[in-house]
Amino acid sequence: MIASDLQLKFIEVVCADPFPISSFGKGGKGDSTATDRTNPPKSPFCQGGFQRLVAVKFLNELQKHHLKCSLLFLLTVVLFFLAPAHAEKIRIAYSAISGVQLPLWVAQDKDLFKRQGLDTDLLYIGGGSVVVQAMLGGEVQFTRASAPGIVQASLRGAELVMIANTVNTLVYSVMTRPDVKGPEDLRGKKLGVTRLGGSTDFVVGLLAKKWKFQRGKDYTVFQTGGMPQLLTAVKTGVVDAGIISPPSNLQGLKLGLKEMIDVSDLGIVFVNSPLSTTRSLIKNHRDVVLRMLRAYCEGIQQARSDKDSAMKILARNAKVEDPEILQELYRIYGSRHLEKVPYVNGEGLEEILGSMGKEAANAKPADFVDNSLLKELEQLGLFR
Repeated sequence: MIASDLQLKFIEVVCADPFPISSFGKGGKGDSTATDRTNPPKSPFCQGGFQRLVAVKFLNELQKHHLKCSLLFLLTVVLFFLAPAHAEKIRIAYSAISGVQLPLWVAQDKDLFKRQGLDTDLLYIGGGSVVVQAMLGGEVQFTRASAPGIVQASLRGAELVMIANTVNTLVYSVMTRPDVKGPEDLRGKKLGVTRLGGSTDFVVGLLAKKWKFQRGKDYTVFQTGGMPQLLTAVKTGVVDAGIISPPSNLQGLKLGLKEMIDVSDLGIVFVNSPLSTTRSLIKNHRDVVLRMLRAYCEGIQQARSDKDSAMKILARNAKVEDPEILQELYRIYGSRHLEKVPYVNGEGLEEILGSMGKEAANAKPADFVDNSLLKELEQLGLFR
């Protein structure tokens, strides 16, 4: 068999593959021509099996026709076809430079998304409500944004849904200057949040209820856009207190600020760090969502099992150089509060729905959650 005949034979083998490569986003959102992966066959493509299948068939043809090839050529062929043939392009936005992003950063840094055939861009967009708008506008496919923003947008008709959650409590501190002794010293003062309608604003509402403060009368709220900016606002007196998460609160302590309240000590069950997407993406490209979620969960596992590597990733992405702050940051987000199997806990949404009044009167936590993808991964043995 001459070389050109062999090439034709290879093309014939490839074309016979029963699992053609889909193109994520081809045809646009809701396009009926897009590959339907709602109940996909167990394609070897998702795990690189497609390339292995082609390589094996091709090498069989070489052997069958007694073609003498050098070892280098054989190795090149195998490595070429074992490499991902097509990487799905996805964009993931996160709303805070915080240790809570650790699994996401680990998955990106260690190429866990790439191993699942995904070409990912991580985008930092300060404030959960802004991130939600980016997903509604189709600019990103996944978000790591606040649960209140996801719930509120869904109540108003958006098709957003939470598919995982790594932390089930409110990991925030009420940071003030040293002269503030307690809640009464904040009456009539200005409280800082990252974004109105986000998690930090939700915490203000919870605390105001506990303190019997009335919004607009006993305090005002000022948004800064991001945690570093909020920390600066507290330090410079632009606001009198701020709802701040690690590492910014830990950096605040180093700067001489005071932690008036550790909100996690209040024992509130809360969906703190949900991974969200759209229902249409799950319906039309379930395989892509599953691969993304698998890589994300592997990021959780590696964050927990490889402390040294995780701390280096934290230091770089959270921009933390102080070793004491870094150790505490890992203790909080890599150990103490990081869920091993990140199901979305419906109980953690009840407080959010209760705070939204009549708008959420008939809503149930299950309306905003899809745990079926995680369940599918668990049944495949991912968490053993």
